Amino acid sequence: MLQIESVHKQYSTKVLLTDTSAHLRPNSRVGLVGPNGAGKTTLFKMILGEESPDKGTIRKRPRLRIGYLPQELETIVGKTALDAAHRDEYPEHEAKRILMGLGFSEADFHRPVDKLSGGYRMRVALAHLLLANPDVLMLDEPTNHLDKPTQRWFEQFLLDSRMTLLIISHDTAFLDRVVTHIWELRHHKIEEYRGNYSAFRDLRAERDAQLKASAARQAKEVARVQKFVDRFRYQANKASQVQSRIKQLEKVKRIEVQRDPKRVKFRFPLPDASGRHVLDLSGVGKRYGEKVVYETLDFSIERGQRIALVGENGAGKSTLLKMLAGVLPPDKGTRTVGHGVTLHYFAQHQAETLDPEHTVLESLEEVTKHAEMNFLRGIAGAFLFTGDEQKKPIKALSGGERNRVALARMLVEPANTLLLDEPTNHLDPASVDVLTDALVEFPGTIVFISHDPTFLMRISTRVVEIEDGKARNFIGDYEYYLWKKAQEFDSIKETSEDLSSKQQTKSSAPTRAMDHQTQPKSSGGDRRDLGKTQARLEKQIGRVESEIAAMEAKIKSRDQELADPALYQEFTKWNGLHLEQESWKKELERMTARWESLTAELEGVKEKLAASD
Repeated sequence: MLQIESVHKQYSTKVLLTDTSAHLRPNSRVGLVGPNGAGKTTLFKMILGEESPDKGTIRKRPRLRIGYLPQELETIVGKTALDAAHRDEYPEHEAKRILMGLGFSEADFHRPVDKLSGGYRMRVALAHLLLANPDVLMLDEPTNHLDKPTQRWFEQFLLDSRMTLLIISHDTAFLDRVVTHIWELRHHKIEEYRGNYSAFRDLRAERDAQLKASAARQAKEVARVQKFVDRFRYQANKASQVQSRIKQLEKVKRIEVQRDPKRVKFRFPLPDASGRHVLDLSGVGKRYGEKVVYETLDFSIERGQRIALVGENGAGKSTLLKMLAGVLPPDKGTRTVGHGVTLHYFAQHQAETLDPEHTVLESLEEVTKHAEMNFLRGIAGAFLFTGDEQKKPIKALSGGERNRVALARMLVEPANTLLLDEPTNHLDPASVDVLTDALVEFPGTIVFISHDPTFLMRISTRVVEIEDGKARNFIGDYEYYLWKKAQEFDSIKETSEDLSSKQQTKSSAPTRAMDHQTQPKSSGGDRRDLGKTQARLEKQIGRVESEIAAMEAKIKSRDQELADPALYQEFTKWNGLHLEQESWKKELERMTARWESLTAELEGVKEKLAASD
């Protein structure tokens, strides 16, 4: 379908690809991974014919139809979402079906594209591509602006479509669920792995360990032979043996163990502390035309909190962050900034605001009046821009590299409050880890939006859920928030089951129910009720414990099944079994949280019974 043959590519002194080859097979779903700046987007451009290899060729099947979704989109002017999504030759109802799957309501179909947020503009372009049903679909960071329900729909659409996919994504969970192969850009080559991202990571570690062991064995053998040569070089009776070993050494093809680029850790500059009250919105309202985002909202932030704003796309998370940052005035209400508060605001498309003609260093210079050049070079180096790379213009950088520049600008001048809208978009996993470590160590206040569950888990100390113009607080980390939501779901489910059961009981024995309701409760009745509650809870706990034991046994059995080497040859089957096991593990976490909740409730009932003795 598509063949990459001995391709070389470099810009000035920066080498991207050296004599690399790969084959994109029909119906395969390939994740293209590698550090920011390794050449992923450049490879896409060469496949599309927008750029040419310096050497080598990229062969395509005749009449191959390629669809491409880039990282950054040009704004479409003068068209509605529906008009831009479908073409004359495609049915309008199919366009509506795809748009709705991507999170649009019917009211959104006729909204002008240039009035939509960046995330929704991307979805319109994505809908257009999905309708076209190309032979090969190339996607560059497609999940950056998708909420969970939309992403689940999108993933299922891709799996059902049977299109050949080539995807650049730093969303490793997405790659785990979708891809059948991984192409890693590493050391200027494409290294191909069969399996999803988790399988790739394990296989790469195994391959690296084998290579390192082979290199060590070779080095040991070379040293042994060299020692013989050095010892007997000048002894006539050993001359033939010495010459034989010298030729042996000359024929050895040395195994090279190449090191990956070093990841530099950085810390945000230590700012002066703010007062206890950082930011406060009181009675704020905000609407866009007919759409009311917030009617009357109160929102307060205290020093040292790390607040995650969560909720579906379009709920108003970015709007709230902009009002907190002061870049978007509310229609009504007040914004109060606390004593000593200094702010840095990182917008969702912050990288787009950079001057494309400026170099990396010049972009850092823009945000300071007194910082020394050595200090700026150090910050650039912390974000992996070294040597001549610091003189590269912004327009020559990849999306991930531009995001790194935008983040680096926040380090030039210290601030004690960071407002971050999707800061990990376009960053490779290693860069996300570096940023996460720096934010965990940051002593100030952070309010952020992210779709990355690992980032949310590690950073947040408070979660605020935005829904229907309301901000609901969860004082705890993201794991606590998920646990509380699972609890609520179980409670709603049990309540509906109880109501159904009670209604059935009432219809079968109305007189007894009425008698029970008219009897006054006594302390003995309270005790009997507590006893019944205890029995009910103990029964539920026993049932959950049995379910947990059964699930643990299933997971253990599946571990043994997946460890069978023969199964590796049938990736589709292996991947299906692996994904099913992952869903079991999540269900086990939910069961465990349910058991903890029931146990705590039972302890409370026992304490009340003991107090009534």
